[in-house]
Amino acid sequence: MVKNRKALRIGWIVFLLLLCCGCGKKEENGSANGSVVDLMEGIEEDRMGDMEDTSEGGVDLKAENNFFIEDTTGFAIELLKESVKGKSGENIMLSPVSVTSALAMAANGARGNTLDQMLSAFAGHQDMDSFNRNWGKWTEGLTNTEEACLQFANAIWVQENEEKLSVEEDFLKQNVFFYDADIYKAVFDEDTLKSLNLWVEEKTGGRVKDILDNMDEEAVMYLVNTVVFDADWMKIYQPFQVRNSTFTNAAGEKKDVPFMYSTESSYLEDGNAAGFIKPYKEGYRFVAILPNQGISPEEYLETIDGEHFLDLLSGAKTEAIVKTSVPKFEAVYEAELNRILPSMGIEDAFDWKTADFRGLGTYVNKNIYINRIMHKTFISVGELGTEAVAATVEEAVAEAAEEMEEIEIYEVYLKRPFLYAIVENETNIPVFIGVVNEIG
Repeated sequence: MVKNRKALRIGWIVFLLLLCCGCGKKEENGSANGSVVDLMEGIEEDRMGDMEDTSEGGVDLKAENNFFIEDTTGFAIELLKESVKGKSGENIMLSPVSVTSALAMAANGARGNTLDQMLSAFAGHQDMDSFNRNWGKWTEGLTNTEEACLQFANAIWVQENEEKLSVEEDFLKQNVFFYDADIYKAVFDEDTLKSLNLWVEEKTGGRVKDILDNMDEEAVMYLVNTVVFDADWMKIYQPFQVRNSTFTNAAGEKKDVPFMYSTESSYLEDGNAAGFIKPYKEGYRFVAILPNQGISPEEYLETIDGEHFLDLLSGAKTEAIVKTSVPKFEAVYEAELNRILPSMGIEDAFDWKTADFRGLGTYVNKNIYINRIMHKTFISVGELGTEAVAATVEEAVAEAAEEMEEIEIYEVYLKRPFLYAIVENETNIPVFIGVVNEIG
């Protein structure tokens, strides 16, 4: 039997947050011995092994900790809103949970107004301790199987300069425990650059090479996050369900591209858009939202927030017949978010004069601040499966057709710019979120 290709073959995220020291003349980072020291000895036991058991019934975040879902989803929508500004007609693809993970690691070292601004952006209803614990519970309960997996990897790279830089042990422990971070200390030279790039390459299965082209001479710390998502569709597309049709891009230009046609059972609708949900085999769902004719994805985003997004999904009509088409597409996106996050209220963290990262550590005669944030993403949505799986799908479609008499029928064909998200089933938190304005 031929192994089926993945519905979302691979989605990977690399998020890199660079902390520098400001004020004062530039200094050498220390003797370039090229060695990388693993600092995990002594704090390895602080990983989340003693977190309360979440194995029964998944992650309980909907009742007591509903703020976590609202805050995390709200940040996802606002991040996409800010990312599309000034980029009309472009494809945008983000992993808000990757951004959140790296920001939260840094926030564990923030204090005062810097911490308040960061929490207001991604955890508005929670303090840092609550967010850490809720994040830990959520990530511990994520589905990770051969058919659907979402894998996080975090690392903190600390400059080896003990005469100048002192890093708080509690900061490292918090990030090891709740974010499962690897901790390394090294001189920031060419050898360390290679080591960091190799770490990213390994965590992304070789898909991301040379994420960093140089190491800033004033850098004191790198916080790195990778996310890899790989999942099979619940219903694999059969060959006869794939045929060419016309996609009209944001500029009104038409292009003949392959579309994947299927019938789904979950229909979404508000006053400005229609959409559908297509499930993966386990743990996650693909959400497609098509703004009404005459409304661009960017304009539609201005009408919603995180609460609206969650309400849209929870209010889905699940007893419907939804005739759908999805264009085959791949998207590669790269952005420096240090231009976006200040517009979301995170201002002090990027200013060497006002940044307060005392909980992270101190640098002699200089202040630690966030200098650069790199976010790079890739997604590939495909259709093919084995003949055996296709036969099963054909049977399922036939069963649905027999029950059509009492069920409403809708059509959502993604043949013009649309929004999409990949959400985690238990919480509807967006793992990936993006806008497709152009195919190919």
